[in-house]
Amino acid sequence: MHVMIAWGKLRLGAWDQYEHFYKERVAVTTKGIKGLRERQLLRSTEDPDEGITVSMWNSLEDLLNYERSELRQTLAKEAEHLYRGEFWVKHFEVRDHGR
Repeated sequence: MHVMIAWGKLRLGAWDQYEHFYKERVAVTTKGIKGLRERQLLRSTEDPDEGITVSMWNSLEDLLNYERSELRQTLAKEAEHLYRGEFWVKHFEVRDHGR
């Protein structure tokens, strides 16, 4: 399994708008994409304008196909006005499932 983690800082006070976008656009339009196992949206308890999205994928190929897709590019463009320029995306391989 592979994981894509996106971290970012939103414009001050933009969390509610971002959360709505995430639930209504990202979660809805990516549901059923090949290889996507789960998505999570995390909000910092230390900074209310900081968050992380986590998506879990069956394979690195599935993750990369989504990341390079027109849908992903469109979603990123639609949300970029909510960020204040601090943003990164990283990929990870799950090495221990804890089972």
